[in-house]
Amino acid sequence: MGQRSGQPLLQNNGRDNLMPTLKIAICIPCYGDPKALFMQSLNSAIKHFYHSKLANENGEEYEKEIETFIVRSSMLTESRHRLVAEALNWGADYMLWCDADHTFPPDAICKLWSRSVPVVGCNYPRRCFPTAPTAAHIISDDPKKDHRNLVYTTQEKAEADLVEEVSHLGFGLCLINMKVFDALQVHAERNGLKTFLPLFAFTPTDNHKGMIGEDVFFFKKLREAGITVYLDHKVSWEVGHIHEIVLTNQHAV
Repeated sequence: MGQRSGQPLLQNNGRDNLMPTLKIAICIPCYGDPKALFMQSLNSAIKHFYHSKLANENGEEYEKEIETFIVRSSMLTESRHRLVAEALNWGADYMLWCDADHTFPPDAICKLWSRSVPVVGCNYPRRCFPTAPTAAHIISDDPKKDHRNLVYTTQEKAEADLVEEVSHLGFGLCLINMKVFDALQVHAERNGLKTFLPLFAFTPTDNHKGMIGEDVFFFKKLREAGITVYLDHKVSWEVGHIHEIVLTNQHAV
């Protein structure tokens, strides 16, 4: 993977009149089988996307294309790197990260795209008890003084249609403009590097007793390159994280 070649905005697509195209790569890292409710959400969202009228700033309606990429691997960082490569090679305008254990509303793709920002994603609870949101503000990048404030999605924020700047969030549902990777490559070369890789890595916590997720690593790279990350509270309010529990007879009585 490296800096992608520029994709033409206008393509013929076999028509007499040139139409602007909008190509979105659905990128799904999958270890095991995807959840049935996830597949139902994805099918509804793709159907809604194709039936929606989306236009550019000149009012010209887009010719829409979606391609779904799934990488199966026990190494999540490997899956994510391969999915970015697939999206770049396909010439996507945007990539939508989707984790196969999430649910989301039918208009999720269109809603996120309509925000017109380089990176916008969703907040959702972690799959643990007690749970907590995945989005956060980082007050300091100094590991010795690192202080994180969790960002909560509330019904009030959702009803206000609030889009909030955050330091990082999860990849359960996150839309990224592919121009972000051009910016990462430029930033890397300015710092004497040949490539923006790696994009994803698990790193140990300061006390070496835990691990920091690959999503935090990625969004830190974006911040260093001057790219802002946004959280869509309205879509987030309708996102679910599928979690399995063990039921016993104690629950029944």
